[in-house]
Amino acid sequence: MDLSVNHLNDLLYLTVNQDQTCFVVGTEDGFRVYSVDPFKPAFSRRFRDVITTENESNLEEPRSDESVVCRRSDIADANGGIGIVEMLYRCNILALVGGGRNPRFAPHKVILWDDRYPRPLAELSFRTTVKAVRMRRDMIVVAIDSKVGIIALNQSESRAVLATVADQQKGKVICTHAQDSIFRLIGRVRISAYDMPLTAESRGPSISSVILAHDSQISQLALDSSGNLLATSSDKGTLIRIHDTTTGYLLQELRRGVDRADICSIVFHPSGRWIVVSSDKGTVHVFAVRLPSGGGRESRGGGGNARSKFRFFGGYFGSEWSFARFRVPDYRCIACFGSTTNTVAVMCADGSYYKAKFDPVFGGFHPSDMKNLIYDY
Repeated sequence: MDLSVNHLNDLLYLTVNQDQTCFVVGTEDGFRVYSVDPFKPAFSRRFRDVITTENESNLEEPRSDESVVCRRSDIADANGGIGIVEMLYRCNILALVGGGRNPRFAPHKVILWDDRYPRPLAELSFRTTVKAVRMRRDMIVVAIDSKVGIIALNQSESRAVLATVADQQKGKVICTHAQDSIFRLIGRVRISAYDMPLTAESRGPSISSVILAHDSQISQLALDSSGNLLATSSDKGTLIRIHDTTTGYLLQELRRGVDRADICSIVFHPSGRWIVVSSDKGTVHVFAVRLPSGGGRESRGGGGNARSKFRFFGGYFGSEWSFARFRVPDYRCIACFGSTTNTVAVMCADGSYYKAKFDPVFGGFHPSDMKNLIYDY
């Protein structure tokens, strides 16, 4: 989540890692990593304390994309902010992009950083500003203004799926950690499957399809761990839709509310049974997800979502409402599921942390840990 515009403090970027165990924060002088549950500092880096040295890149050459340059890192300036930071699970490898008033790195470069030493491992250079970065163990995906760069890290034999769009102004990109992974960008969602490993001789996708998720621009996307379910929201922020990524069929339409909102995050539970949605309205919603079961029937994860008795009218009345929600201050925030059973953890743009437990059968939230400012650590 980009916090560089009208940010309340020195936070520039906020996200959660692939397995929902760490909140990752980019700041005006480095980055910080916090354990989600229980909430505590994991590690941090202030770049004014670090002088980097030249290191050999251990990346493979990128696919035949002339806009990407992979070479040794030769950064010497030790000051500046991090506008995008992505963590690779719980390891010490991160992808960094400069940002803020005094960017640590150029905004058109992605730096692979090993915080164990600490030093950069490699530098990926593009012709235009980097909009988003996502990682999995065998590749890095970088969204820029006009295209998506895929950089292979090893000779994985799995399949990757890439989505390109007509409007990439916001430059969102996501991927799963499953073997069959799917990447998505904001705009018209085009799904394309590529056989791995990617090489210079790799041609077009083996599968290509389009999901027409919303009438207006898509604002957020999320995938379940299998890559089979895609949840999206539009810039109106009233509806979340869940599609089957293989068939493109609409499986569920979930209603956050009736007033416009900026959806900040959509995250699937590791089991796929629920999704948690956060917005700039200070509300965090949990919805039950219909899971496929035998005989073509569908089952819900725990309790069901609320539905209107007038749902036969369709439209507004036909949507499902969240079965659990709670409020935080009216700041933009990121929500995910905690390691404690049936809990949700939230970090807000003002630096505050919240945790609440939801009832998986009857719905509703019970706050359990509130207002732990990250500046207290």
